[in-house]
Amino acid sequence: MAIASQNKIHKKLKTTFSIKKRLMLLLGTVALGISAASYALIYTVVSQTVSATRDRLLSAAIASIVDKLYTEDKEFSLDLPYDTFSLLGAIGEDRVFYKISRRDETITGYEDLPSVSKPGSLLKPAFGEFVYRNKTVRVAAANYPLNISGQKETITIHIAQTKNFEEATLRKIRENFIPLIVIFLLALILLALIAANLITKPLNQFANKIKRRGPNDLRDITQEVPEEIIPVLKSFNGLITKLRNTLQQTETFIAEAAHHIRTPLAVVRSESELALRKSKTPENRNHLRKIIRSVDQTNRSATQLLDHAMVLYRAERPEKVSLVLNECMSNLVQQFEPAASLKDVSINFASVVDIATTMKVDRNLFETAVRNLLDNAIKYSPAEKQIDIKCLTSRGKYKIEIKNEYNGGKKLKISDLFKKFKRGSNAREIAGSGLGLSIAREAIVASKGDLKIRQYDGNLVCATLTLPL
Repeated sequence: MAIASQNKIHKKLKTTFSIKKRLMLLLGTVALGISAASYALIYTVVSQTVSATRDRLLSAAIASIVDKLYTEDKEFSLDLPYDTFSLLGAIGEDRVFYKISRRDETITGYEDLPSVSKPGSLLKPAFGEFVYRNKTVRVAAANYPLNISGQKETITIHIAQTKNFEEATLRKIRENFIPLIVIFLLALILLALIAANLITKPLNQFANKIKRRGPNDLRDITQEVPEEIIPVLKSFNGLITKLRNTLQQTETFIAEAAHHIRTPLAVVRSESELALRKSKTPENRNHLRKIIRSVDQTNRSATQLLDHAMVLYRAERPEKVSLVLNECMSNLVQQFEPAASLKDVSINFASVVDIATTMKVDRNLFETAVRNLLDNAIKYSPAEKQIDIKCLTSRGKYKIEIKNEYNGGKKLKISDLFKKFKRGSNAREIAGSGLGLSIAREAIVASKGDLKIRQYDGNLVCATLTLPL
């Protein structure tokens, strides 16, 4: 039960710690967004700055044209500022176009130059972009009022410039700035990784501390954690407390159940035996013998059910002690000698294990397994036969071999022997519940050992119990 609960907790923690990947993905996305936004912002600012500089140059060119515009003899004259045009053309090897018109009539310049629909003033020209001669041009247009022979005339001036300089400038910015953006992005990603590790480090430490715990460690966790993880820590400690209390209640229930079940059965058996001695009629004596036999069967079943519950409980939290192997096995064999004598079965116990050899194991699990194997051997052995018990060590393992003959000539189906409540056809007249071997195997497996049963020619069976030293 404790193992299953901790496995569920580990799965939840594993799911929780996928937050680190999500956090890294989120921070990486944020870093990418910041880099893209920075690139777009800088590119836009530079583009606007270059455009504004070009527009000021076009405005200055219009002003230089106006400075060369004057009236003479009721006509106006214009000396084109070629130096201004040369300056505009020299910037990025751009081409410059101009058109000066009056009343929609071109006076000089390129007649097919696109016109701005609403020209501005000298101080604030109007701008527009057009495709002219397969080139994108920026056009500045302004109206300039001029008095000719006392009449007010409006002169419209258009200055156009190709965008070679702007495109070349932005291209250089892209070429030079993209590597910087990539470096900036990598730096942000590195910082994101460091931040994700710092954020999830307490969670990882918390998870590792839980993983290092065995199923028997039910102490509260006292690790210092950030404030955000304190609710998780409290919840986990609360779960451990509930689990510990549940296991304690289970242990208490097993002990009380054993007492409350065995005591009444012992009383019933004693009274039945007393009544059997006093009974004189054969009919009553048969009834009393059936009662005693049923009580023995019930007592045996209850004992094995309680043993099974105890094994399941101890398997979750084994209490290992240093066990002197020869002494423990001798005591167990002596306990079963009276039962064997009642069936005229002899027990031959031999051990080649050093007298001082010890093993770290849960005593209850070990003794429960051996008791069930010995009880099984005595129960199914024919009368006047011998049970051979041999203890030895081999390759760092402790082995117990229990050999006995069994009643019945049929070949045993070994796979069925360990099934709960499964009994052979030759066991109907023998008291039992079909739990003995399954209890023994569960106790041995809980102790990190193994239990195997082999059948030899004839009716000889050998149960081999193996445990690591």
